[in-house]
Amino acid sequence: MSKPKLSKRHPLSKKTLRALLEEVIKTYPKFPLANPELVEEAAAGGTIMYIFDGVPSLFRVSGRLVPTLRLLAFKGYEWLPHIYIDRGATRAVARGADLMLPGVRGVVGEFKPGDIVVAVDEEAKTPVMVGEALIDSRAVSESIGKSVKGKAVKSIHYINDELTPYIV
Repeated sequence: MSKPKLSKRHPLSKKTLRALLEEVIKTYPKFPLANPELVEEAAAGGTIMYIFDGVPSLFRVSGRLVPTLRLLAFKGYEWLPHIYIDRGATRAVARGADLMLPGVRGVVGEFKPGDIVVAVDEEAKTPVMVGEALIDSRAVSESIGKSVKGKAVKSIHYINDELTPYIV
């Protein structure tokens, strides 16, 4: 099976690029590709994706910019709040499940409900899911090691989702 192609791929105009970069820096102040030589916009299925210097880096979900797992694997995830998860949680989120509190092993950075966070496999130290926090970082941290149930992060982008063929 061949890799699906990004359709309608084109470089951004200077005006559009300037507006996008302003939005990126406002949303993600420590974004690792803030001074790109080339930014392209493409359609990945029904999703708009932004490719920074050849790396599929961001996509839009409900008007919001979300980093790709490819960017996080390529440029690191330390610039975002992240949650270390156990292997059982890794298997679940890799299939599209939301991150549940019992799978959390550590929290790095602060976040509030609605913020974008990265779930990272605690053993491999690789990002496995990008999602929207449902509770704040303090509440997630306080749940570690306790028999607290509930969702911590709603899944937006995960390994082997519908975007994966376009970004690997």
